[in-house]
Amino acid sequence: MAQDKYFSSITLTFLFLISHFLFIIAYDLEPIVDPIVDPPVAKTSYIVFTKNHDYVKILTSVLGSEEAAKQAILYNYHEIVGFSALLTPEEASRLSDQEDVLHVYEDRYLDLDKGLEVQINN
Repeated sequence: MAQDKYFSSITLTFLFLISHFLFIIAYDLEPIVDPIVDPPVAKTSYIVFTKNHDYVKILTSVLGSEEAAKQAILYNYHEIVGFSALLTPEEASRLSDQEDVLHVYEDRYLDLDKGLEVQINN
């Protein structure tokens, strides 16, 4: 019976030391992911009317890279000079200030059954 008490006290001591050791290690570790300072702004679809067909160049001037511009473009219109792209409101505002841009409209559609304007959220 003395051995059972001795064994259980060793086990409890071991578990106590291990738990404190793990707590100390976890406390000293820096977070792997930095906290988010500003939450990301949701991008919505915008229709952009331009003076020329060089859409990637126009969008690159706002987004900063050609790759980002190519990924943002959803559709190139052939009947009109323009394109559709996923942008934040800030990017759309900066795009509307570009010399080759005529108009930037937030994409929307009308529900013909109800006659209500419904916002498209991508």
